[in-house]
Amino acid sequence: MRRKSALRTQSGVEETDVIVIGAGILGLFHAYFAARRGYRTLLLERDSFPDGASARNFGMILQSIVPPEGEWATYAQASRQIYLAIQRERPLALRPCGSLYVATTELEQQVLMEYAAIAAKSGGAEAHYLEQEEVRLRYPFLQRERVRAALLFPLDLAAEPRLLLRQLLAYVEKQGPVTYYPRRPVVALEPSRQGCLVYVATGERFYARHVFVCSGAEYRLLLPEQLARSGLRLCKLQMLQTVIQPGVLLPHLLLSGLSLRRYAGFLSCPTRPLLMQEPLEPDLQHYGIHLLCRQTEEGSVVLGDSHEYLLLEGADQEGPRPEESRWSINEAILRCARSMLSLPRWEIERLWNGYYLQHPEREIYVETLDGAIHIVTGIGGKGMSTGPGFAQAHIAATLP
Repeated sequence: MRRKSALRTQSGVEETDVIVIGAGILGLFHAYFAARRGYRTLLLERDSFPDGASARNFGMILQSIVPPEGEWATYAQASRQIYLAIQRERPLALRPCGSLYVATTELEQQVLMEYAAIAAKSGGAEAHYLEQEEVRLRYPFLQRERVRAALLFPLDLAAEPRLLLRQLLAYVEKQGPVTYYPRRPVVALEPSRQGCLVYVATGERFYARHVFVCSGAEYRLLLPEQLARSGLRLCKLQMLQTVIQPGVLLPHLLLSGLSLRRYAGFLSCPTRPLLMQEPLEPDLQHYGIHLLCRQTEEGSVVLGDSHEYLLLEGADQEGPRPEESRWSINEAILRCARSMLSLPRWEIERLWNGYYLQHPEREIYVETLDGAIHIVTGIGGKGMSTGPGFAQAHIAATLP
């Protein structure tokens, strides 16, 4: 039987079973699944609304972002089912529109063919290979002379990230049930009595047996020395959004062949090592640009993205400044988009950066300190696609 979500106060300290720090996708679903298992759960968020990668991401929930088999494929499949299960109970800013990878070179085409064959044998993500003429007939918004083939993942989801996050927060707070406190920046953690004291900048103190630190790209405020030693890197992404286009142009999420170089889903394709040797325009190579396109509900088109990496140790002194944007990167993204897409309007209305932590050797950075503090971060760019499923499994493995 589920216990009550209310906190109890002793000696000026509010006590509960589980505290989750950070209300992005990872933190939100850690709180949700802890509460569903019967633990009184408190979710703390430093801002009035989460403004990290969960709010600034591209709005793509993809099965192909991870290998078609293995634990991360399981997390991706579980995440999709979790989203859809919630959507059956209440409206969510999600659309099951599928994603389309477009090959513009012979090697990209070969990789798509290989993935389709692997997926068919493994029973993993559903994928349909489309020949050149079919692609040209079905998708007139593509630059006809550039298209060689495409791969359609019909089960992928498009999201409006900020609205989706608000909807999920409301759902988790009510259905979890989870006690949610925004505007509570956590400034210190103190292991104590088989648990942990949590100090908030407001002067409040909380205590729980388990504390999950899901603070996203924030590495300066909480556990800075631990994170600096972790090997984690800060990744900065740049994204653009056009003005509203006349009519619906993009029925699917759209990805270029450049994404085959970045996403782990294509690692098992025999031709991928050859593709990685194919020369690229210097800016595309240097800034890790791979073209992504999504048409929003209102009709504008989101374009991106890029990848610049900074080591946490010394990030303030060396390399590109995280808060700055490079117009040369935006220009490279637009050149790439124009070479593949034919849009009626190319005026740019909005620009923004996204940030996440990523480990060069780990799929996610998980560490437990003093038996009570569980650091969960560094899921990289696959948080929206795999975060709910990972959180479900991690809570089940961590909480008795």
